[in-house]
Amino acid sequence: MASLADDAAVERTAPGHYRADLSEDWSVWGPNGGYLAAVALRAAGDAAGGLLPVSLSCQFLAPARYGEAELTVERVHGTRRAAAFHVTLRQRNRTVLAAHVWTVADGLVGPERRWMPAPELPGPDELPALVDLMRRDGLPVLPIWERCYEVRLSGWPAGGWSPQRDGVPTVRGWLRLHEPLPTDADPWLAAARLVFAVDVVQFPAIVQAFEQTTFMAPSMDLYVGFQAGGDAGEWLLVEGEAASANGGTLGARARVWSDGGHLLATGGQQMLYRMASPV
Repeated sequence: MASLADDAAVERTAPGHYRADLSEDWSVWGPNGGYLAAVALRAAGDAAGGLLPVSLSCQFLAPARYGEAELTVERVHGTRRAAAFHVTLRQRNRTVLAAHVWTVADGLVGPERRWMPAPELPGPDELPALVDLMRRDGLPVLPIWERCYEVRLSGWPAGGWSPQRDGVPTVRGWLRLHEPLPTDADPWLAAARLVFAVDVVQFPAIVQAFEQTTFMAPSMDLYVGFQAGGDAGEWLLVEGEAASANGGTLGARARVWSDGGHLLATGGQQMLYRMASPV
């Protein structure tokens, strides 16, 4: 099974400079955007020292390839309370990804409020695996689902998949990595798992609105705000909502809670509409 801890690892080659080995396991139409963003976040985390992640804003500028990648991290602003870092990921002399990461010092105090309660869903043990539902209904199963993560989806029609014709196209369910994070995972690796979860739940929400998925949607950008630290548990409760399809772009939003109902991350992204190549 694929390991996010290993496959999104970075190696420091000089101050502010890193290398990574992009794994083919995390593939959709190429390396998954959330996976690439997780790699960038890990590099920022190494450069940030004891600071904690608050947000990631990432732009995908060129198709990535599997194999070696170079990353550069620059501290662009900083005080005793907060600092911002700029990350670039490059392959073959071109910039594939650019990201900004905000951080704060550990131990900051402030009001504690949460206004987005988790939706009420059956537990993951009470729901069928998404890959089993798709195989039952004759739908294609992506290798990344079998190699990297598992989804237990709520609300799948008993009579087989059909598009969501009313209301906002939405997916809700549980997600876990096949290879769990180490029990002593640092806050940046824990945040990298949230980046991946926020990313992967948004395109499926878009798909809910269409009779047939005859298109691809490469990520143009991705924003993730981290709302809480601490142990999130093995399963993450995820929710994706389609926002718009307009002018050749697709927009969506996402939220992630812990298995105990604590809001962990929120995010959104724009995707580029592209017709799928004929087989």
